[in-house]
Amino acid sequence: MRITMIDVFAGSILCLGLPVGAQTLGEITGRVSDASGAGVPDANITLTNSSTNAIRQAMSGDDGFYDFPSLPPGVYNVRTEHAGFKNATSNNIEVQVQQSVRLDFTLEVGQVTESVQVEASAELLQSSDATLGTVIQTESINELPLNGRQYLNLVTLASNTNTLAPAAGQAQSRQGGDRANQSISAGGNRIFFDYFTLDGVNNTDVNFNTYIVLPSIDAIQEFKVQTGVYPAEFGHGATQINVVTKSGGNAFHGSLFDFVRNDVFDATPYAFTTVHPSKSPFKWNDYGFELDGPVYIPKIYNGKNRIFFMVNNEWLSQRQHTLATYSVPTAAMERGDFSAYPSVIYQPNSGGVPYPNNIIPLTQLNPISQELLKYYAASTLPGFSNNYTQFTSSPFDRNGFVLRMDFIESAKSQWTGRYSRGDELQQTGGLNITGSKVTTNYSQYLLSNTRTFRPNLVNEARFGYSRFYNAISTLSAFGTNIVGSLSPAIPNLAPGAPVQWGVPPENFTGDGFTAIGDNSDYPYQNDNNTTQFVDNLSWIKGKHTFRFGFEYDRQNFNQEGNQYLRGGFTFSPNATQNPTTHTGGDSFAEFLLGDIFQSTTALQIASANFQRNVEHAFVDDNWKITRKLTLSMGLRYELTPPFTDTVGNLFSIAIPHIYGVSNAPVSQQPYFIRQGNCTDPYAAAPSIPFTWLVTPAVCSNGRYNYALNMTRYNDFAPRVSISYSPDSKTVFRAGYGTFFVQDNANSMYFDLARNIGVRFTASAVTNGTVWGPSSGALTGLPANWNNAVTPFGAGFGAPYGYVTAYEHHTSYTEQYLFNVQRQLGADWVIEAGYLGSQSHHLYGFQNVNDGIPGTVGTAASRLPWADFGFIQLVADGMNAVYNSLSFKVTKRFSHGMNLISSYTFSKSIDNSSGIRVQGYDTLFPQNSFCLQCERGLSAFDVRNRWVTSVLYDLPVGKGKALNINNRFANAVMGGWTTGGIVTVQSGVPATLSIGGVDNSQTTAGYDRPSATGAPLYVANPSPGRWYNPAAFVEAAPGTYGNVGRDTMIVPGTFIINAEVHKEFRMPYLENHRLQFRMEAFNMLNHPNWGAPNGNILSGAAFPGQPSTNPHQNFGVITTTAQPMRQLQLGLKYQF
Repeated sequence: MRITMIDVFAGSILCLGLPVGAQTLGEITGRVSDASGAGVPDANITLTNSSTNAIRQAMSGDDGFYDFPSLPPGVYNVRTEHAGFKNATSNNIEVQVQQSVRLDFTLEVGQVTESVQVEASAELLQSSDATLGTVIQTESINELPLNGRQYLNLVTLASNTNTLAPAAGQAQSRQGGDRANQSISAGGNRIFFDYFTLDGVNNTDVNFNTYIVLPSIDAIQEFKVQTGVYPAEFGHGATQINVVTKSGGNAFHGSLFDFVRNDVFDATPYAFTTVHPSKSPFKWNDYGFELDGPVYIPKIYNGKNRIFFMVNNEWLSQRQHTLATYSVPTAAMERGDFSAYPSVIYQPNSGGVPYPNNIIPLTQLNPISQELLKYYAASTLPGFSNNYTQFTSSPFDRNGFVLRMDFIESAKSQWTGRYSRGDELQQTGGLNITGSKVTTNYSQYLLSNTRTFRPNLVNEARFGYSRFYNAISTLSAFGTNIVGSLSPAIPNLAPGAPVQWGVPPENFTGDGFTAIGDNSDYPYQNDNNTTQFVDNLSWIKGKHTFRFGFEYDRQNFNQEGNQYLRGGFTFSPNATQNPTTHTGGDSFAEFLLGDIFQSTTALQIASANFQRNVEHAFVDDNWKITRKLTLSMGLRYELTPPFTDTVGNLFSIAIPHIYGVSNAPVSQQPYFIRQGNCTDPYAAAPSIPFTWLVTPAVCSNGRYNYALNMTRYNDFAPRVSISYSPDSKTVFRAGYGTFFVQDNANSMYFDLARNIGVRFTASAVTNGTVWGPSSGALTGLPANWNNAVTPFGAGFGAPYGYVTAYEHHTSYTEQYLFNVQRQLGADWVIEAGYLGSQSHHLYGFQNVNDGIPGTVGTAASRLPWADFGFIQLVADGMNAVYNSLSFKVTKRFSHGMNLISSYTFSKSIDNSSGIRVQGYDTLFPQNSFCLQCERGLSAFDVRNRWVTSVLYDLPVGKGKALNINNRFANAVMGGWTTGGIVTVQSGVPATLSIGGVDNSQTTAGYDRPSATGAPLYVANPSPGRWYNPAAFVEAAPGTYGNVGRDTMIVPGTFIINAEVHKEFRMPYLENHRLQFRMEAFNMLNHPNWGAPNGNILSGAAFPGQPSTNPHQNFGVITTTAQPMRQLQLGLKYQF
């Protein structure tokens, strides 16, 4: 990305008009009293920002209480004056993001010209409310070891959080890139229940609720993670992650930095076999600069005390090459010669006649298959398994820019502005020319103003605009139209738009060969934007601090894409097996013959331009009942309507007896409905026969509204908390709150647009089904299917449908906590408490066309609606419960040391852990009509977690405990700092499977095994075997397995990340220093095992031969969850 002068100028113009948003502001509050303890009214209090000299003024009330709300994080000096008393001053009072600092003054009788210095340290206790959260300060952000230099790696320093659970699988494939690896679970909430803000404005993309802007750690002042019972001012999500960027001051500060990683520095990957793997080539370089200070143009303008700036740019370049191993046929097999292959190839439809010498004649090789072989490979190593290697390239480039400006208009008005933009390109190579690329670019604008109307009335107004573009596609997309260039072409497979170009996927079952072609799960392209207006008013009235606020968001969610746009073709050994003994055969041989076992396609790309207007309002009252007791009460109202599509592409499926059609029998067929107004024949005659139409005649007609989803008008979220301080060193806190959450819009809304590009699967009825139109029941893909009442011939399945429950509720969480904090000395705080929650109306997938288990008749005959295939319903019937005990020790940065250590003991239970599959969970229930049967541990449940971070300046060098006066010795031995993060946690749950086998014969394919009663784990778990194969079997045909969801626990985590750095003072340049850093991730090179194989039927399949042990690979670990030791070196020049 190129940053031009136009970018800088545009950002500057915008910035000169903006305050830090309410989500990131703090306050200083307290009481002015005399020597007897009586409150002193009408005292004048002046607050000065020590960096910018910005001034705010307030006056104490009748009881002596005063308040400075809406303060940007920073360091302040406070002065108190009143006739008949000496002035009192307290300096260097630090206010962190969202912190309420208590600062009391006791005035001494005397002349107003006399002054008394009040010693005060940073406020360490949270006594204004019961918010559960952790602030990560500048020292920790800049100095702790961060792999990839991402601040989100520090989120789990807060209690009740974890990020080591795997990210959601479908989200990863639909969005790609770093954002898809987001896996922050806080307070027992789902990973997509986080709400990101940056300088107080929305920084959350609606598609998967991931962040938009990832600021450089050199541009961040601090951030806060709120995990429980925060005030009504905050909404949208159950977890708040609020980041504040740096602001300039009257002195210039800056840095130049360059960090590198290289495979030469890293440890060798763990060897799970006797063959030790080699390291893959890897080059990683992160570099940039940050500069802040007053706007100063020599001889023209001096902006000290007036206008300030901060500018930052960071570039990342990563090059990685991996030696990938594939299982592919030999060159002879690609010519039809299977003479060296161990499986006999039989001629299709011959009654069991094998090919002579196991060689398929060249005249029988299908020309389409021969054309597709151009995108495959032939073996270069002996054998039929792991016989081809190829270096795959995975480059990644990222660029991020931010410009922030602050303008002090007067003592009553301050503006802040920021402009951020960036782009990313991540490519992942595959076999031959296949692979994926993720293209991302974003921009964000912020404008805000904090205005003091009078000392007890302060207003914050802010505007934010974010644009987020993200596309995942094949490497061929927008470049080569492969489907259009095939000669001969696959019948009825359209080339499609440039975004969907790629190699059609061909999969082989039963022989272990690597698939041909690109992933069928994408493309997806998003171009989303959000415009936000917020206004909050703080009114101080006696012992009450009231806050009133309103928020308006205009959200636009524009997406196009679909699965199977290039088709998806499966080949099995069936047609080339002996029809009597069902032995022999090979799926690749069937590919050569063009005999398709199954084909899946979407008729067209889905596209939708969604928009909605979100309106939230709140009121908070912080009531200081006494100097020891504070009651905080609030109420938030959220009106978050469903998205509507401005193009009119929304299609849903109405299920009459569920959707309220009068007199509709349970047997009434579902039917497609679309946006708009037209005659609805089902309203009066619900028994009209069902017909297939891509453009349905049935419309919403006001009954299902234009969005095909109901708007909820009763989402009120009360919050209440109480804080009691028996002394200045102790706080007891308790609270309760309701928090509405907006789940990701991808599944809730875009899937309704995918109905227009209906997806269906066609299966061969007899052997000998081929690509071309000359023979067999299937002719590639069907043509003109959508105009017929009975569109499919034998072998074609019914479409896959998508539906969101019309009368869905907004998901919400009820939280409750009790917590105690105790300050020890001037710098230490210990905190212990309980946090619990219950979540209701959570969303999850159900297949409402799930068949009835059994063995009588075909599985299709036992479906509720045979004219449909899978009907994917986003239901709101899921729930969750979370309970935890936590203990945290914090030492603020002083005397060269900073420490945060937290332990959490918790348990999270639900019946679905996310719409898009989370961790080692499954996408759908085993039985969609028994959600209670899915109740089990949450996929992100971590029973025990302990994490500690520490920074320590070694007390060696000039002026330190071990003083060194010798200049040379001090240069070598002085100025060293070390630090690290230690993480120890239990493993997360996993669900066992039988590999997609439809044992229950319901067509769903999410069956689990049954338990035998034997121990679940082997006696001495190891990577060679973790689970006990004797503990599980397949259930009887036509029945469900009795093993529950998320019953197994994968190995836990123990990891130490450490750093050491040395600072060199620059001669003749005061406050200039050069820092050299070395960081080690997984310093001890400890192997953290990945998840064991959870498929009880994962035997070792040898191409062409059945496995002699169907459980051979079950419970075996072949990956590590975390890389082995990695080193990162850095050089940083600071002033």
